[in-house]
Amino acid sequence: MSITREVAHSLKWVTVSKFAAQIIRWGVTFLVIRILDPDDYGLMAMAGVVLSFFEVFASAGLGTALIQAASFSRRQVQEIFGLLLLVNLILALGMALLAPWAAEYYRDERLIPILHVLPLVLMISALETLPSAMLTREMQFKRRSLSELTASAIAALFTLWLAWLGLGVWALIWGYMSEVALRALLLNLVNPMLMLPRFWFSHSLPLISFGGAQTLTTFAWFIFSSMDVFIGGRLWSTDMVGIYAIAIQLSHIPLNKLTPIVKQVALPAYARIHHQPDGELKAYYLKANGLTMLVAFPIFFGLAAVSPVLIPLLLGEKWQAAILPATLLPLILPFRMSQELMDPVLEAIGKPRQALKNWMIIIFITAPSLYIGAVWNGILGLCIGWLVSMPLSYALTSRVTITNLGIDTQAFAKTVFPPLFIAGGMFTSVRAVQGMLTDELGRIPLLVLEIGIGATVYLFLSWLFCNKEFRSALHILGKLRKR
Repeated sequence: MSITREVAHSLKWVTVSKFAAQIIRWGVTFLVIRILDPDDYGLMAMAGVVLSFFEVFASAGLGTALIQAASFSRRQVQEIFGLLLLVNLILALGMALLAPWAAEYYRDERLIPILHVLPLVLMISALETLPSAMLTREMQFKRRSLSELTASAIAALFTLWLAWLGLGVWALIWGYMSEVALRALLLNLVNPMLMLPRFWFSHSLPLISFGGAQTLTTFAWFIFSSMDVFIGGRLWSTDMVGIYAIAIQLSHIPLNKLTPIVKQVALPAYARIHHQPDGELKAYYLKANGLTMLVAFPIFFGLAAVSPVLIPLLLGEKWQAAILPATLLPLILPFRMSQELMDPVLEAIGKPRQALKNWMIIIFITAPSLYIGAVWNGILGLCIGWLVSMPLSYALTSRVTITNLGIDTQAFAKTVFPPLFIAGGMFTSVRAVQGMLTDELGRIPLLVLEIGIGATVYLFLSWLFCNKEFRSALHILGKLRKR
């Protein structure tokens, strides 16, 4: 099977399973949001920052090291398994000990018992890394995707049941832990990787070295993705953090679901192309980025355009304050999605340090911008900080990436700016309709009309100004439908 056909087949299974999982999960999540309060989501968001910090080091980049390696021995896999168990045990103990300091930072003692329970996630994750990495390496996404779909669906229903019972934030905690446990169990059933661990790591030092560099990149990504809640959690009330967290959840749905799909397939695909003597990695990357932007801009700009109608309809009137951040945040997410997809191509060519350099540039620019914005004008100021800093940092990191790949600046720019301008036209059209008809139509008819107009405008403009990329997207969809 050719690389193109294998990628199309992999994308099909990952996309179908993720889409099905999210229909179930978000159908249930909207019910859970209506049951719970902003305070519950504020607590979960703050605890999530602490957990995410330790999760950065949980896999130690070893899964990625196995995926990109040309070959490895069983002895090396045993050593990696031993290192995963040891690292995650230390991390779990460290997280439990850190709980009082985290609660003091956020000024909320309710975080202590939460952070004493969540370390169990780290121990469970140690059993998931190897089967997941091996399935990804072999591009066996059907088995992996079905396992993740099953775990996600069961955990979503379990969370709803707990919320209905009145467990508050603990419904979110036990629901998340159940998903991690189920996913680890199912992945080990479909691809058993439990073996005798070895705790002497002499044979796997090259893999550990690569994993260490990749972990630094992941740590930089964690700082970038968590610093808004880290800043807000210190400056704002728990309710205010919860409102911002829900806005993040809603606006990041496409990012959190589409980006892992593409990244799962991109790393092994790029690695194979790079290892081939006649590999055309530059052409593949440009095509991938063009298609990503063609899809990302309408999704995120469309979500921003309809948020004033969508949020009250889905979540209820008590979440009205989430409309503003849910309108502004999606406008920078196409750049963030493209940014995250730079990591796989740099890792595939053996330059994870360049990916780390990119994230350090972003953090250096965005961190002060977000802090100044949050101090100046709360949620609105922080969102403005995102709008100012993300496009600037994206321009700088794009330059680093295309220089390492040997790609011309003009060729890369052609994958970004046409979809941006087209999405801007779509956004303007939808908001104009919204302004004229808000008082004339009910929310559901208005939402349907806005989606229809936005899709029509974007498809028409894409056909006119991005015809090559548009035809390529249709060609890939045709392949996915046939397979």
